[in-house]
Amino acid sequence: VGFISPCGVVAPEYFDDKGLGFLKSFTAGFLTTCGLKLAGAPCEYDGQSYGLHGNVSHTPAEDVSYRVEEGDRPCVTIRGSVRDAIIFGEKLKLDREIQCYYKERKFTIHDKVTNEGYQKVRHMILYHCNIGYPILSPDSEVYIPALETRPRNAHSAEGIDTFMKPEPADPSYEEMCYYHTLKPDAGNHGTVAIYNPNLDLGIAIEVDLGTLDHLVQWKMMGAGDYVMGLEPGNSTIDGIEDAVANGSMKYLEAGESVDYHLTFHILKGREEFDKIKEQWMALAMTDDAKRKIGDMYIYLSEAELRKALRDTSDARKLIETLGAPPLQNVAEIRDILTAAEKGSCLTPHQLEQTGTVLAAVRRLKAYLDRGKMYG
Repeated sequence: VGFISPCGVVAPEYFDDKGLGFLKSFTAGFLTTCGLKLAGAPCEYDGQSYGLHGNVSHTPAEDVSYRVEEGDRPCVTIRGSVRDAIIFGEKLKLDREIQCYYKERKFTIHDKVTNEGYQKVRHMILYHCNIGYPILSPDSEVYIPALETRPRNAHSAEGIDTFMKPEPADPSYEEMCYYHTLKPDAGNHGTVAIYNPNLDLGIAIEVDLGTLDHLVQWKMMGAGDYVMGLEPGNSTIDGIEDAVANGSMKYLEAGESVDYHLTFHILKGREEFDKIKEQWMALAMTDDAKRKIGDMYIYLSEAELRKALRDTSDARKLIETLGAPPLQNVAEIRDILTAAEKGSCLTPHQLEQTGTVLAAVRRLKAYLDRGKMYG
């Protein structure tokens, strides 16, 4: 499922925390945790230099333990702590619990990050999940149900029409990155997945969007560096100054903690991959909307994709301005309309249902008309 980078496994004592030195010991694996003070590009801020992706992934853990639990849901629970702290500076601690449910083909991560210092501090975290060959191949299907997608830079914008399409390995490939705002389910969780139909295997990553409100997609189709990152995080990754400026930077007061929850599902068979899509389809109000979600496809035209992105961005702006649209009593009446067009006599129940839907449509139209006032 994961990806082992060319540097292999490198001991923490060889870690270079300057600039891009992180890459010399970036094993990758399935998950590299980035943070806790910086996640993303190396930068300078307030007179201090920060290396790529921070220090936490190269800091040895302490208080490591494990426990095997039997019963209805047998699992192995692993716990440990890592400190990203310095005298005269920030004092952050990560407490992690991993639970592997070996009869369910899934495992969970529960992290608690605590500011053990006495001053308010910045906090960034990124779960750098890396999917490599053979799960990732040119035939693999990528599922990212996004409300909004933005290229990280001009080079990434050149490939935005195929951001969900893995290509064959290319020795001259230059990485592309995208920011996604995931569509939440009823529990405010978001799920992304990669599935290889030739192997009937895949991986799905489910996150709590309440605290992990960003998803970075790292697309690297290089020969020998063939990997796609689906990376939940709590901010953008273009430096501290950028995250502060765009409002995505998070802060912890003295003694404050924040919890992060992730669930990783190993998918076996097309049916399990389709169930991931069905979770989103369940949010649809009508059968027609469900069909559209089920028929999702990859845009191959940049013009089509950009129009779709504008539409979703406009819809999100409308909801942020006016609140949730009045969708109560919106229902599918296609069969009733077809019967009426054929001259059939409608039952009292059908007439009542049609009247209810028409009233709901009038409310929705009034909502959209108000939205036009805000451009």
